[in-house]
Amino acid sequence: MRFVMTDKMVEANGVTIRTESFGDKEGVPLILIMGATAPGIYWPERFINKFLGEGRFVIRYDNRDTGKTTCVDFNEHPYNLEDMASDAIAVMDAYEVENGHVAGASMGGMIVQTLMLQHAPRLRTATLIMSTPLSGTTDEGLSAGDLPGPDPDWMEKSISLLSSPPGSREEMIERKIEQFRMLAGTAEEFDSDLQREIATVEVDQAIDLSAAMNHPLAIDNSSPSDRRPLLARTKIPTLVIHGTEDPILPYEHGVSLAETISGCELMTLDKAGHEIPRCYEDEIVRRMIGLQDAND
Repeated sequence: MRFVMTDKMVEANGVTIRTESFGDKEGVPLILIMGATAPGIYWPERFINKFLGEGRFVIRYDNRDTGKTTCVDFNEHPYNLEDMASDAIAVMDAYEVENGHVAGASMGGMIVQTLMLQHAPRLRTATLIMSTPLSGTTDEGLSAGDLPGPDPDWMEKSISLLSSPPGSREEMIERKIEQFRMLAGTAEEFDSDLQREIATVEVDQAIDLSAAMNHPLAIDNSSPSDRRPLLARTKIPTLVIHGTEDPILPYEHGVSLAETISGCELMTLDKAGHEIPRCYEDEIVRRMIGLQDAND
């Protein structure tokens, strides 16, 4: 079955947000929010199509400073996760979604948590993928006394990779491929050809690739530094999905989220890194649909 995708530009909060919708607008709404530095295309259409077959109306969008969405001068107009959550609400408003199912990956999961805390009536369920209850407003960054920070080996390689900026389009694409190779776990063989397809679209569509580096600044600019005391009060049905080999946000971050949120389900992706491996996609969709159906 072939599903139709449509583009819509949404003007809100001083930015123009590029959005894409898939499927029948009368279907059950599912909003997908991507993580730091990554535009909406990192929710691949093959993954989205699995939800369309289950009667979902899926919306993905480019966060500010990625893809075709407005790039911001962070020094002049600093923003934080609350502002990015307001962008998500603006997208829902533009599609006349009074409340829907919302899923976020990595920083997108932080945005979803902010929605859970500040815009609870707009969420039917929440899915938090490879995310954390922390923000970067402490000296430890995205770590705490009970939660480890990023893998030191990954940190060293990332710093080395970023030390020399790419000079050409092809170098930018190769840099993206290498970054995602470093994030992958051992659950499946890394598919460099597939990653090249996505990275090529990202590089060719981006207004300004460098602007995406504002996202770590936005996380650092957010509070509270630990959302767990607030998340413990939420009643929103939640699914947490996390890989055991995540080098940025170790598995303990996902476990902590699941233990904090009342009634939360935890789906462990054995040997997965900071990624959504293709080998787990069908099971992820099944678990998300199950949670959604139980709360519609």
